[in-house]
Amino acid sequence: MGKHERKAGDARRAQAGAPAASWQFVIERERAAIGRFNAAMEQALRTSAPESALRALQVSLDELLTNVIMHAEQAAGPIRVEVERAADALDTTIRYIAREFDPTVWKPVARNTSVAATRIGGLGIALVRSLMDDFRYSYDDGCNVVRLRKRC
Repeated sequence: MGKHERKAGDARRAQAGAPAASWQFVIERERAAIGRFNAAMEQALRTSAPESALRALQVSLDELLTNVIMHAEQAAGPIRVEVERAADALDTTIRYIAREFDPTVWKPVARNTSVAATRIGGLGIALVRSLMDDFRYSYDDGCNVVRLRKRC
């Protein structure tokens, strides 16, 4: 996974609307790094966030990070994830260099009626939409930026 760090804010910052705490993670572009990232994120956030919000965020990040690692075109460098604990939410930002791809507008292909005819994949982004309260995208200076919010 690389490294992660925690930055704790003081009470004045939290009252001013700034996050109470912030964690930054660097994830290498390999599938095994996602498991290490999930373990590090759980360790960092387990006392700061409700378990249900943490689990929803973990599932969503697993789906999105897997998509980046497996499918991002012209990808370069590691994936950076920042998680901020606001008073009422977990706000997460994923940044990575790759060809522009907006997951918030992606639509899955029509579902088949039989299991035998169903293609594997294509449901992860729909799962993220169902788990997160906010799901946004921008492309800034050659960098894909995905923002998630889970209220808690």
